[in-house]
Amino acid sequence: AGGGGNDNAKYSLKVGSLFVFNLIVGAGALSLPQAFAGAGVITGTILLLLLATLSFMCVTFMVEAMSLGNAHLRSQGNPSGSIQDQEVSPLIEMDRKDEGVYSIDKRLEMGALSAMFLPSLGTKIFYFVMIVYLFGDLCIYAAAVPKSLRTVICGSAGDSEPCMGSINSKDSYYIFLAAFVGALGPFCFTNAQKTTALQIVTSFLRWTSFSMMIVIAILGISSGENFDGTTAANGTDPVPDASDVQVATLSGLPTLFGVSIYAFMCHHSLPSLVTPIDDKRRVTLMFVLVFALVFAFYCLLCFTAAFRFKKSDLNDLYTLNFKHYHVTFCSYFLGLFPVFVLSAVFPIISITLRNNLQTLIELFGRHYPQWVYRIFLPLLTLIPPVVVAFATDNVSLLVGVTGSYAGVGIQYVFPALLCLYGRRACANLPISGYNPHRSWFSHSAWIYGLMVWAAVCLAIVTANHIVQGH
Repeated sequence: AGGGGNDNAKYSLKVGSLFVFNLIVGAGALSLPQAFAGAGVITGTILLLLLATLSFMCVTFMVEAMSLGNAHLRSQGNPSGSIQDQEVSPLIEMDRKDEGVYSIDKRLEMGALSAMFLPSLGTKIFYFVMIVYLFGDLCIYAAAVPKSLRTVICGSAGDSEPCMGSINSKDSYYIFLAAFVGALGPFCFTNAQKTTALQIVTSFLRWTSFSMMIVIAILGISSGENFDGTTAANGTDPVPDASDVQVATLSGLPTLFGVSIYAFMCHHSLPSLVTPIDDKRRVTLMFVLVFALVFAFYCLLCFTAAFRFKKSDLNDLYTLNFKHYHVTFCSYFLGLFPVFVLSAVFPIISITLRNNLQTLIELFGRHYPQWVYRIFLPLLTLIPPVVVAFATDNVSLLVGVTGSYAGVGIQYVFPALLCLYGRRACANLPISGYNPHRSWFSHSAWIYGLMVWAAVCLAIVTANHIVQGH
């Protein structure tokens, strides 16, 4: 997912809402239809609504924590706010719009807020969880890109069936994986930055693809025709009868939970998105609107998928369901969509992971030779995801595991803890005035309740993995 602004640039609330929308609706949404259909359209909708609400709650905790961090710096007489050079951007001079001492003028990342408010152990745990989350992202990208290329080139050929001359389909996956690593791996050793042009292109490709999938699915539902132009039940990608669509399946909820965390993830990038907004007084209302639109969009995507394709036919990458569509351009465009978008994001995530690994080892108070930072850490960033992608191309499994574990920490646990400890840290400081960014869920009971919810969800998902393993 992408979207964001320049640290020294200001933009309006509307532009900020567009960035947040683009950030939330990323490639992780491609795994949503299969999990949604497996959980049933009613139970799936209820869980999506619940997770969207809880995710919004944690967004308000993050925004409050950012405001408390800025107030804490001002109370300490540290207007430049240099906690850690790599974590805090220069002061953005802007009109505070009556936000007072709580004005979010500095970009304080989650790591900087952890160092400011949490105990030393809590900061180290945060970086560990963030690194696991980023590793999960890279594993998903490393598997999804060659899998999409194999589908486009080899079609529906089985693993042992020939695809490219004498090369079978399974071996072609490994070839595409090697090519992917060869082309993008060197970026792990650089400091390449995502450009505005790249954001525009990937956003255009993303929305063109999602719109195309929804429209094609609706056309199929309305006409009842399969992709081969017939209405036969054994045709290519047959349209299921409405009575065959699952309504409620509790066994599918744990998988949907893990995938849905990725679908609403934006918390780790909120400092970069919120800080440049020129008037933040209505930023919470902005998030209400954005989350409502994202929820509605996901429901549209998932409902059209559930009523257009049989549950057993849905792929873990939804774009793969359109490989037999009779309009060749559409089938190839959707097949290559993950390749273009994920390939553009892979270098940025790898660089972010490398920087977090460097910060983590420096938290232990030791410094290493330059080759550790320039060679070892980039290789440590690149090799494990490639090994995982070599072992499995099951994107749904990767999304579910990394999302349901590390995603819980980044989206639920740490925003709540940063808000709770931030309130405690600022309670005895000479800070006066009302905080306009205080969470709507200001009572501490919401935070403790969220912790209980996170623990219950982790227990359910873990039990589900154990049951499926047997």
